[in-house]
Amino acid sequence: MTTSTKVRNLPGLLEPEGDWRNVFSYHPMDVELARAEGIHLYDTEGRRYIDASGGPMAVNLGHNDARMKAVLTAQLDDYAYVHPVLANRQRANLCNAVASVTPPSLNATDVVSGGSEVVETAIKIARQYHVATGQHSKYKTIALNESYHGMTLATMALSGNPRTTQHFEPLLPKWLHIQQYSDYRRPEGVDRETWAMTCAAELERAILYEGPETVAAFIATPHGCGPDYGVVAPAAYWREIRRICDAYDVLLIADEVITGFGRTGRWFGMDHFGVVPDMMVFGKGIGSCYAPLAAVTVSDRIDRSFKDGAYFVHGFTYGGHPLACAAGVKVIEILKEDRLVENSAAMGAHLHAQRDRLLVHPSVADVRGWGLFMVLELVETRSPRGYFAPERKAEQLLQSITLANGLVFYSTLYGPRRAPMMSRGLPIWVSPPLTITAGEVDDLVDLLDRSLGEWEDVLGVR
Repeated sequence: MTTSTKVRNLPGLLEPEGDWRNVFSYHPMDVELARAEGIHLYDTEGRRYIDASGGPMAVNLGHNDARMKAVLTAQLDDYAYVHPVLANRQRANLCNAVASVTPPSLNATDVVSGGSEVVETAIKIARQYHVATGQHSKYKTIALNESYHGMTLATMALSGNPRTTQHFEPLLPKWLHIQQYSDYRRPEGVDRETWAMTCAAELERAILYEGPETVAAFIATPHGCGPDYGVVAPAAYWREIRRICDAYDVLLIADEVITGFGRTGRWFGMDHFGVVPDMMVFGKGIGSCYAPLAAVTVSDRIDRSFKDGAYFVHGFTYGGHPLACAAGVKVIEILKEDRLVENSAAMGAHLHAQRDRLLVHPSVADVRGWGLFMVLELVETRSPRGYFAPERKAEQLLQSITLANGLVFYSTLYGPRRAPMMSRGLPIWVSPPLTITAGEVDDLVDLLDRSLGEWEDVLGVR
């Protein structure tokens, strides 16, 4: 473990002045991007950084891929937008490409432009499906405490974190929440499989309490969120969740916005469990940030109701945008041709093999995840786990140190000007582009090791 007590001239916050004076509520660090290539970012001063988190866990292909630029240029040469009364060939192409990698019973896809939009779309599909099948009283969606599903009012309500939703009361829907699977909360002497069944039983208890005739859907990510970000429950948990949903005709929505399209070493996170949901929502990696793109794929059972005459009341101006659809088709093609899902599995194994090296740091309470998705839980104290007081600005300091060492990490959802939501521990996401090599993984871990040591020195963590 490398440490240094030398305090350097570190990057600070970008001040809202000069060229930035008219940008509303903008709070990045004072490092301006000039260009990007592969896993690397370059600032206007010529300094190079590893994109350690793949943007917001979204850059799966790597930056500046010539094939992506070519397909976007070609689409622009034809047209940039399709009038809604005309057929959009690129939309059909994307839906067919998605169906080529999803489970066999998930085929029909609706296309929008972002993760928040697509989760809201899935909620609307669930409600309209139950109405179309004569179950008009089913409207409630159950989610997990401390989860994250988006930034619209409806999806923030699903996300179950009172530190953020308190700002928007009483505008938010009162969605029901249950506890998620957590190894940290697992009682001593209870094995993971038994604990998984105990946690899954919370869903059945909630459905019965609310009344099965009122519950339309259950939504969750394949991994934990909040302080438990990156925790992967045993497959038994998801098998039991599937059984419960089937027993009460509750649609299971898998939020694969982060885990989809190779991030976990398989095409989708749910593939690891052998469980097929009724809907899968995608974002981030489906477009690899080359264009704003998200999608929801529904089961043939759901699709049949709409093909039989029900009309889906929904739509966005940029839903199915030809440029975004062309980008999504090419992303899937490149993931296949370059075997990047397989590379994610192999490089993920290489990354996680260095887990113990990171756990040596007293500030690292846990290292977890799968594929090229590793989460470190950073703390001030390990037992009990606790994060630094907001006035110490520990996360901003970490961002400054990692930038000085040539790493760019995704921060909290709310920028370095704001205090972290988590009190138990702060997740830091290691999720580089799936194109990363073994040597680049080693470089990333070396720089992270050094940065953690310097951070601990300044904060006095021992």
